[in-house]
Amino acid sequence: MSDSSRDTAEGAGWGAAEPGAYERLMPPKVEKLSWLDPRTLWAARNGVLASWFGDPTGRTRSRWVAQRAAAGAPADKVIRRDDPDRFSFMVIGDTGEGDAPQYAVVPGFLKVSQDTRFSVVASDVIYPVGSADDYDTKFFRPYRDYPAPIYAIPGNHDWYEDLGAFMRVFCADTPALNPEPRPRSLSRAWLRYVLWHRPSPHDGQRLDQARQLRSASGQQAAQPGPYWAIDAGPVRIIGIDTGLLGTIDAEQGAWLREVSRGPRPKILITGSPLYVDGEHHPCAIDGGGTVDDIVRDPAHHYVAAIGGDIHNYQRYPVDVDGRTIQYVVSGGGGAFMHATHTIPRVAVANVTEQDFRCYPLRGDSLAFYSTLYGRRLRLRRFFTLSAADAA
Repeated sequence: MSDSSRDTAEGAGWGAAEPGAYERLMPPKVEKLSWLDPRTLWAARNGVLASWFGDPTGRTRSRWVAQRAAAGAPADKVIRRDDPDRFSFMVIGDTGEGDAPQYAVVPGFLKVSQDTRFSVVASDVIYPVGSADDYDTKFFRPYRDYPAPIYAIPGNHDWYEDLGAFMRVFCADTPALNPEPRPRSLSRAWLRYVLWHRPSPHDGQRLDQARQLRSASGQQAAQPGPYWAIDAGPVRIIGIDTGLLGTIDAEQGAWLREVSRGPRPKILITGSPLYVDGEHHPCAIDGGGTVDDIVRDPAHHYVAAIGGDIHNYQRYPVDVDGRTIQYVVSGGGGAFMHATHTIPRVAVANVTEQDFRCYPLRGDSLAFYSTLYGRRLRLRRFFTLSAADAA
């Protein structure tokens, strides 16, 4: 009998089990991340401020891109690799909590990723706010034994400190941007400026030491910016940066239209999934149009669009004028797992519940959360469902 979580209760983690080997990978002291901690919520306030007082992400991103271009990054932002016609790569999303949920995934990741040419982190590399000093235990340490390069697109959490640490780690140690002029007093921009969370002046002092954990020549890669394309074998993989609020600016939109041209099959990697939780989120482009318009255009030859942000696995095989595009949520790479039993019965874009796939399975999700809330409310007798009851 298979020990797959789809075949047996034991494979899904029910019943008696010992802690996995992942504990040996963890640092001696681990700070457990809690989203119920007011300090965490206050540090991660920039998304709320952007929605209230205007989103500066597009302007800041444009400055980062210009700085990389001035340093010699290719104008088309295409990374050209020497991969064979048949190869594999990994996509792992929402990784960087730095505690047991992240490290528990690492042994499986290393096993499945054997012989892959590279990996891509699909958003939220570092929780809670993308700080440089968190890269030690939340990126370099867990993936030190992965021998190939790791590329990444930023998620909203990586933007909570204006993307500075992300640019240092993934974009050839790009230096910090020069400060912008202070906004006019009492304007909306000024209110945002006053309340904005910024990195600590001492953040990043341990980054050079942390890099030594992934210092082998085969592990190195330099991105042209926070959004990019990779030509690998016969396929083009395109990573976009959806910033704090899940949209892209006009400059990035124009670039996306350009790199999407041509007959090469394409896979989109995004921090904001286009189909998720039974809904369609096409992702607006400033100035008009959507990302999904570009993906669906038959002239662009997309075969899949993979997004992070939501911490589970979902797949929607969508028929677009007689061809199937796989819309995937791949956000179960290390952060706490989002429930799947709360996803409404799927009926979107002619994808039905029978066509839809998710992980954890809905029954396992319901059983887990019933146990969790029964324990927290001290009402286990009324809340707790077994895996068999929930299936």
